[in-house]
Amino acid sequence: MISAFTILFTMALVSLFFHRSFLLKPLSLVALSAAFYVTLGGAVVPLIGFATNEQIKLFELVLEIVLFASILHESEEITITQTLFLGAASVLLLQSNTLVSFILSFEALSIISVVLVSYIKTKNQAQGAVKMFIAGSMATGIVLLGSAFYLMGGGMLLEPLSSKGSEFMNIGVALMLAGLFYKLTIVPFHGWAIDTYALIRHSHAAILSGIAKTVAALAIFKIFAPFLAEHITLSLPLLATLAIITMTLGNFLALFTKNIARILSYSSIAHAGYMLIAFVAVKSTYADEGILYMAIAYIFMQSGAFLALDSLKKEYDIKTLDDLKGFASQNSTLSFFFTIQLLSLAGIPLLAGFLAKAVVFYAGVDAGLWWLVLIALLNSALSVGYYAWIIKSMYFDEGTLKERLVDLHLPQIAQLILAAGTLYFGVFASSVFM
Repeated sequence: MISAFTILFTMALVSLFFHRSFLLKPLSLVALSAAFYVTLGGAVVPLIGFATNEQIKLFELVLEIVLFASILHESEEITITQTLFLGAASVLLLQSNTLVSFILSFEALSIISVVLVSYIKTKNQAQGAVKMFIAGSMATGIVLLGSAFYLMGGGMLLEPLSSKGSEFMNIGVALMLAGLFYKLTIVPFHGWAIDTYALIRHSHAAILSGIAKTVAALAIFKIFAPFLAEHITLSLPLLATLAIITMTLGNFLALFTKNIARILSYSSIAHAGYMLIAFVAVKSTYADEGILYMAIAYIFMQSGAFLALDSLKKEYDIKTLDDLKGFASQNSTLSFFFTIQLLSLAGIPLLAGFLAKAVVFYAGVDAGLWWLVLIALLNSALSVGYYAWIIKSMYFDEGTLKERLVDLHLPQIAQLILAAGTLYFGVFASSVFM
C-alpha cells in the first residue's frame, strides 16, 4: 500500500543519490505533494501496529504543508534530506497504535533530530548540538527504563498502552512520561532546549521546535490519554503543577533577554505548558480537540517564526532586538510575515494561536480547572509584552540597517504559506471541529 510514509521514506533514500543536485529540492516538493494527496485518501502506514483517524489525518495534512514550506525555505541539500527522513518518522509516530510502534517511532524521530543538528559549522552550533544529544540520551534511557518496568508489571508491547495494571506498570508509565517530557521541554526537563534552539541554525530550530516537538506532543497525548484519565486523581495535581511552572517560567524569563532566538526558545517552553493543560483536562470532551488545535496552530506559527529569524540572520545578520530596530522600513514583506506569527503566538484574535489557546482553556474550564485556566490567561497576557517588544523594534524604533532590496524568493514564498495557514486556522475553526 502506498502511504505518505512510503513516499517520504522512499524520497529520503533517493535524495541520498541526488546529493548536491539541483533536482533535489523540486523532487522533494513533488514527493510532499504526492504524500499530501495520498493522505487525503486516508492511507495508513502499511505496517502492523499503526492506525489513523480523522484528527490524525487532518494534522498529517498540516504537517506535509509545513514540511513543504520548510524545504522550500531551505538551501542546504543535507538538511532537505534530513527533513524528509524526519517527515517519514513523524508520520510513523502519529499513526502509532501500539506501545512498541510508538517507542520505535519516537526514537527514530529523536535520532533524526540529533543527526539534523550534527551538521556543525560554528562553536555555538556545536554547543547546542551537544546539549541536545545529552538530553536526548537521558530521555531515551528513562523511556526504556519505564518500558522495562511496564513489561515487568504485565504490560504488552504489541498492544495499546493499558490504563489498568499493577504498580510496576504505573511506575513504568510515569517513567516513560518523564522521559517524553524531556522532549516536550516541560520544566524541570527544559534546560537543554534554551541553548539548543538558540544556538543551532534557526532553520533547524524551526524543524525541531515547530515540527518534531508538535508531532511528539500530539502522539504522546494519543497514546497516554486513556491512562491519565484512569488515574486522574494522581496525574491531575502533578501535571497541573508542571503546566503552571512551565508556562510561568518560560514567559517570565523571555522578558529578560534581548536575543530574539532565546525569546522564541522561552516562548516554546511556555507553549509546552499551555499544551499540558490538555493532558490535565484529559477527561473533558474538548481535550482531544484542544490538543489538536494547539498542535495545528503551533506548528505553523513556531515554524514560521524561526524560519523568519533564519532569513533575518542570513540576510541581515540580525540576532538581537537592537539589531532589529527599524527593520520594517528595509523589508516590509518579511516583517509582515514575522509579525503575523508573533501575534499568533501571543494569542491575538483572528489568528490560529488565539483559537488554540481558547479551545485548550475551554477544555480546562469544562474539566472544572478554572483556577488553572486563570493562571494560563495571566501568563498569556504576560507573553504579549515580549512579542510586542519585538514588533516595536521592527516598526517603531530607528535603526542603522542599510537599505537593501530583496526580491520575492523561495524563503518568502515559504513564509507566505505558513502565514496563510496561521490565518486560515484562525478564521475557519470549523476545519478542526468536524
